[in-house]
Amino acid sequence: MEVTTAASGRGSRQPNLPVDHDEADRALRSWRFWLVVGLAGVGAGVGAGALMAILHAVQHLAYGYRRGNFQRGVDRAAAWRRLVVLAGAGVVLGAAWVLLRKLGGPVRGLDEAVWEHKGQMRPLDTAANALLQIVAVGAGATLGREGAPKELGAGVASGLCDWAGLTPTQRQILVACGAGAGMAAVYNVPLGGALFAAEVLLGTMALPVVVPALATAAVATGTSWLLLPDRPTYDVGQLETTGSLVGWALLFGLLAGVLGAALVVLVGWAKERATKGTRAFGTITATFAAIGAVAIALPEVLGNGKDVTQLALSGALGLPLVAAVVLVRPLATAACLRSGAVGGLFTPTMTIGALAGTLAGRAWDVLIPGNPVAAFTLIGAAALLSGAMQSPIASIVLVVELTHSGLSLLVPIVLAAAAATAASRVLVPASLYTAADWWGSGHDRSSRRRARGGIAEQARRLRRPPDDAGL
Repeated sequence: MEVTTAASGRGSRQPNLPVDHDEADRALRSWRFWLVVGLAGVGAGVGAGALMAILHAVQHLAYGYRRGNFQRGVDRAAAWRRLVVLAGAGVVLGAAWVLLRKLGGPVRGLDEAVWEHKGQMRPLDTAANALLQIVAVGAGATLGREGAPKELGAGVASGLCDWAGLTPTQRQILVACGAGAGMAAVYNVPLGGALFAAEVLLGTMALPVVVPALATAAVATGTSWLLLPDRPTYDVGQLETTGSLVGWALLFGLLAGVLGAALVVLVGWAKERATKGTRAFGTITATFAAIGAVAIALPEVLGNGKDVTQLALSGALGLPLVAAVVLVRPLATAACLRSGAVGGLFTPTMTIGALAGTLAGRAWDVLIPGNPVAAFTLIGAAALLSGAMQSPIASIVLVVELTHSGLSLLVPIVLAAAAATAASRVLVPASLYTAADWWGSGHDRSSRRRARGGIAEQARRLRRPPDDAGL
């Protein structure tokens, strides 16, 4: 039977994830399954460390700095250098992506691999695609750095599953776990990476999925500590919840839901109409050069946005600059995707949410002063992530793990995330990761009804007792 999953908001009919309780339960008792869990975690951790080393090398070479973060290096570089670097990267990467797709065959995205191809990925092509993605982000493309380690982790898991002779169902689970492990390793977020695999990619929090997701993410994160620092991604001071902050969080959550839905529509349009074939060489080159030209006046548009978010958390950005970046960054990210480039969306989305929260929070502070800017920024990031990814639990946990400071704001963060998810869901029955499928299906509202039926059936199949056939 074919159904449509609602966990990710799919609007097109796809086979339901064939994870029934019997087979998933057998997988948990298989030593081959757990061997692949461990090896995939190690591979994802090592891969994340290697990719981050490449990212930093590209950044330092491209913008001529040795110390400090990426944003500071870009700011200190000559303005013309931003244009030259992005234009040159567009030429090289445009040609490389065209050759990869022509000679290596289609490179499957995570959602497509998990839901349409039983977790099958081409490991070598996936690794090459991950390398090109990380080089693009290092050069300044407005994409997320997490896309590369997620795909590499998934590719490693897929290859290991074939080697171990695992079933298609086990491969689907482990490919998603490998992707979550790659995210966990690169951001030092073991719980968030596991929840990303379960809630976002597989759309279920059932035990046979959550347990291997947690194990793979934990192994990957521990392995990455050999190569990457064990510290939070963002430095945030001690924050406290106030009554006015709770009220603001609920109101902003609704606004973030609208913004999240708009971002899903924009990303869906860009991905569905991405340039294909040899024409991608020209569009990627032109788009990267255009972003480089914009960066002459607005260098904060470059990269995945991590350093810009940190500046916002520190209160170091003026309101005009925040407003400009909020407007330009989503368009730049969509332009990259539309051109045929590939990259992550997590950090760019978090950055937009953080800056939108900063704007709205400072306006609120005029009426009811007394709350730190960092609190508005952090809540804004969690809210937009929840609305755009349609995964409130994973988004909340990721923000807390990324900062090691979000627990003190847990009540307003949860309220904002819940409101944003509900509002976005009413407007668009899709997430960032399924936006292209939804757009391609005609983005009609009937997809929401089909999606609800799909997740209900999936939940029943995952949670039923192994012996209920005889009841």
